[in-house]
Amino acid sequence: MSGTEPSAASDLDDRRPSATRRVLLWLASLVAAALLLLIVVRFGPIDLWPDPLVLPAPWLFVAACALQIPYTLTRAMRLRFVLDPLVTAASDDAQRRFDWRVLQGSGMVSYPIVIMLPFRLGELSRPLLLTRAEQPGVKFAESVSAIAVERVVDGLVIVGMLFFGLGFATIAGNADPETVAYVRGFGRLMALTFVLGLGALLAAALRPELLERIVERTIPGRLGQRAAAAAGRIAGTIAVLLDWRRGLPFLLWSLIYWALTICQLWLVLLACGLALGFADAAAVVAIVGLAIQLPGGPAQAGSFQFGMAAALGLLTAPAQQAAASSFAALMYLLQLAGACALALPGAWLLARARRAEPDAT
Repeated sequence: MSGTEPSAASDLDDRRPSATRRVLLWLASLVAAALLLLIVVRFGPIDLWPDPLVLPAPWLFVAACALQIPYTLTRAMRLRFVLDPLVTAASDDAQRRFDWRVLQGSGMVSYPIVIMLPFRLGELSRPLLLTRAEQPGVKFAESVSAIAVERVVDGLVIVGMLFFGLGFATIAGNADPETVAYVRGFGRLMALTFVLGLGALLAAALRPELLERIVERTIPGRLGQRAAAAAGRIAGTIAVLLDWRRGLPFLLWSLIYWALTICQLWLVLLACGLALGFADAAAVVAIVGLAIQLPGGPAQAGSFQFGMAAALGLLTAPAQQAAASSFAALMYLLQLAGACALALPGAWLLARARRAEPDAT
């Protein structure tokens, strides 16, 4: 980093919430989690913990656990299509790729942080880890913009899965039509949100100089100049994906990642004796994916169970409550334990990258 540019850590130090604010955030998250869990217990079609645990095909659950590795690797590697061109340009072709150890290690370490912290406060963990690697051309602004693009694309894929899933899934006969309409309406609202987000990102990428002028005029003084420079770098990062040679592979690998997500969840469904199809599994992934955007507690407590209850209420019958409850509990434990387990090799990869020579790739 240059001596004139403040580090990401110093920028965040200025915005670090006070101890009182942190306590209030955690208390609010616990209250939100308790309310959502209360709704699930009172009105939901699942129990928070199944009694008995229904798992007639445990080998399928083992297969789902094994999918956690390619799922995690695929999710992490997508960013190379955004970051590699920045590294190549900044190093004058001396280094052609972002260090793969940091790419994978930051993903593995940040995922459990995102899950564990309430209100998605852990989303900044991966940009900080990417910035800390001090790769050419990749500072905090570039890291944040790369993650922002990833999140918007993921949001649009989730909405697409929702309408695909609900269009081809077998809705249970006991499902409330108003609930189905509510889920579809919420999906449309989220679709509009993500489309507007994508539009804003594309507009910034196409007219970075206009974005810089707007930011500089909006924020006065030296702070405005720094913010405008950061906005220009963010726009430059997003513009990388306007090249189809980068944007198309990024989109394809995103679709592969979400296909693995659906397959993993489908295996757990079948392991618990729920004979649902691929479209049903896609609907569950989408509904839960939208539900965890709601304010919830640490480890997605409350929001995850709320999404599961909404999805399984549409796709399962009351006689399947034990199997549905088993599926929800095992899926929750799988995503939580899987993310935490892979954080250890992720930390090892980051340590190796720090010990390596500066020009190692």
